[in-house]
Amino acid sequence: MIKHLVSTIIVGLLVWQFWPTSRDTNNGVYPNKPIQLVVPYLAGGGTDTFARIIQKSLVQRDTLGVPVVIMNQDGGSATIGSRYVKNSDPDGYRLLCHHEGIMATKLAEVVPYGPEAFTPIAQTGSIVLLMVVRADSEFESLNDLLAAAQKNPNEIRVGANQGSPAYFICKQLLAEYPGADFNFISASGSKRVSYLLGDKLEAGIFSLAEYKSFRQSDDAPKSNNIRAIANFSKQRHAAIPNVATSLEQDVKTHAENAYYVWAPKNTPDDVVTTLANAFKSTLEDPNVVADLENLSLDPTFRSGDELAEHLAGRVAAFEKLAVKADAELPNFAAWTIGIVMALFGLVLFQGFRQNEEANDDPMFASAADSKFNQVGVISLAILIAYVIALQFEIPFVFATPVAIFLIGATIAKWNNQKLFALAQMALLVSLSIQLIFTKIFTVALP
Repeated sequence: MIKHLVSTIIVGLLVWQFWPTSRDTNNGVYPNKPIQLVVPYLAGGGTDTFARIIQKSLVQRDTLGVPVVIMNQDGGSATIGSRYVKNSDPDGYRLLCHHEGIMATKLAEVVPYGPEAFTPIAQTGSIVLLMVVRADSEFESLNDLLAAAQKNPNEIRVGANQGSPAYFICKQLLAEYPGADFNFISASGSKRVSYLLGDKLEAGIFSLAEYKSFRQSDDAPKSNNIRAIANFSKQRHAAIPNVATSLEQDVKTHAENAYYVWAPKNTPDDVVTTLANAFKSTLEDPNVVADLENLSLDPTFRSGDELAEHLAGRVAAFEKLAVKADAELPNFAAWTIGIVMALFGLVLFQGFRQNEEANDDPMFASAADSKFNQVGVISLAILIAYVIALQFEIPFVFATPVAIFLIGATIAKWNNQKLFALAQMALLVSLSIQLIFTKIFTVALP
């Protein structure tokens, strides 16, 4: 009775996991259920603020006829959220709002994928970038900051996630001051400003939208406020006319950024067109235009061939900047696998040494066997293989039940009477985890 019940539950979870999307089962009508707009950063940052302005217009004007929900998936220099969308069904119901960091993280080898792993929907706004310090900082200009980094390499702490556009801008800046280097601290959005105010950073790169959101009034205590020392645009911006551009400070580095909406690869053309038209309409909404103007964001829109050409140009520009960063950023997947393998080797070595000691004294042979045995070694090897599989982007829903089943079968010494129950348990556990985390807690799994 219990076996039948468990089997029924597993079948239900499998149907939920692999059933064709609603687009396939509802006569191709799109959209017919809520759309998730994933922001790969914490709430309160520039990307999140921008996405919520767009989302608000879509919902209030009922542009798509269904709810649009913001999901914040922070972590891994925005790669947690981007991978979550990349691995989703290409049905138009899970989208990514991300800037040009999607290009930078691949070139920095933080992740093995970039824009080519997605279907671009639209460019929905352009961003002004600033170098920001605490208001009472000793650095009055970009030159002051870079000179200090040249005099004391690795002592100036700068908030820029490795592989982000901010990181590449900093690397380009440092190249103009031979011997200069920053101590890069990963921090995004609201965390970056709290680090500045908490004296954990000397500087950080912010979008103008973030800067205006986080900056207090001029009469606020300087120790509790921030100040921009450089604008990386080619011209001063009307919202901060007193902030000189990097070019005006005799620094050749200038930079731009933009917000884009991405869908999983192979999203149907008609879905892309529907979404592009919807996002274009938001930039024609007077309320959105006013909100973006308040944040000093330009409502730039591109889609289709124009967008593809623009993205190709931006990727080429990033490739020119990525030469040094590629050599300096570690291969995180390789390091993870190497550390796990080293620990595995240590366990094997310790186990063999204990066995040799036990052979010299028969009184402790059984104790050594309990500490080190074939089942434990095989189980650990399976676990290592599981970790490696996830590093190489084998989907969680496939890798996990296999790993659970193999470990369970090894512990049960491949008893035929237990294999079916173990297979049930492996499927039930992995599918339940997938359901709970992705649907209830909306946490991205590999």
